Amino acid sequence: MKTHILHKISRTALFLFLFLLLLVFSCFPARYMRACLDGITLWATCVLPSTLPFLFLTGLFTRLGYVRRLSKGCAPLTSALFRLPGVSGYCLFMSFLSGYPVGAKTLSDLTQIGAASPSEATKMSVLCSSSGPLFILGSVGMGMFSDGKIGLILLASHFAAILLSGIALRFYKTSPAAGYLPALKRADNVLYDCIYSSVISVLCVGGFIAVFYTLAVMLNDWQVLTPFSALLSALGVPEDGAQGFARGLVEMTGGCRVLAAAKTLFSVAACAFLITFGGVSILFQQIVYLKKAGVKLRFFLPVKLLQAFLAAAIAFFLTLLFL
Repeated sequence: MKTHILHKISRTALFLFLFLLLLVFSCFPARYMRACLDGITLWATCVLPSTLPFLFLTGLFTRLGYVRRLSKGCAPLTSALFRLPGVSGYCLFMSFLSGYPVGAKTLSDLTQIGAASPSEATKMSVLCSSSGPLFILGSVGMGMFSDGKIGLILLASHFAAILLSGIALRFYKTSPAAGYLPALKRADNVLYDCIYSSVISVLCVGGFIAVFYTLAVMLNDWQVLTPFSALLSALGVPEDGAQGFARGLVEMTGGCRVLAAAKTLFSVAACAFLITFGGVSILFQQIVYLKKAGVKLRFFLPVKLLQAFLAAAIAFFLTLLFL
């Protein structure tokens, strides 16, 4: 009975929230159409060039069966460090190389062909959930902070937090997959399938960014994020930094841009947190694929949060040491 009442309350609250968003957008279309366009521009300039090629190439690798070769080479290392099969090394490498949500999509593809079990995918999910060097070094380091050294600090703290958490979770028990990896396939329609799948995926990413970027602007305009920003300010965080961090929890890229403009000691550590946690927008992008892989979100989400705190701590220490 209590569960039914809570479910009804949550659905009513969601209805009211969505209705208010529609009302706000209808009343101020020029403001939020511009915000949506800014989100699309952000996707087109920062995400699309780095994501589309990797989505295509990882899909091609998986469909043509080349994962078998790469997995054999990765197996000794992934077994020793993480107690995971060799496919986790391939997935980790692709995620580190290309960024969100390529790792989650690759993991989903591997699970669907039987290369990893759902329990292995759950453990692998926190290793294969990362941003990429092109975004961190180029877009955030040089583009937003105009400082390559900050980009290196963010990259090192981000990757270190993910690898350290993976090593710490090596004792998390998993049930192995059947060990099947598909052999090479004929490339009849593989190119078309990979292009189609990649384009649809990257367009979905753009949709998430545009919608949540607009949502973050709405919440900021209507002071919904103010209590959280005020709490951070009370803890000694500069006002601009607090606002950027609160906004970044909804849409990470826009939040990093505000934090970089604030130029405080808090900015670098806060960006490391946001990049590692991802914000609501990136989390939803990944969850679409992780659910297909059978990943337990009650495991994935708390570990992502712990990774974010660890990355922020490492980034803060490196900032004090090198800046």
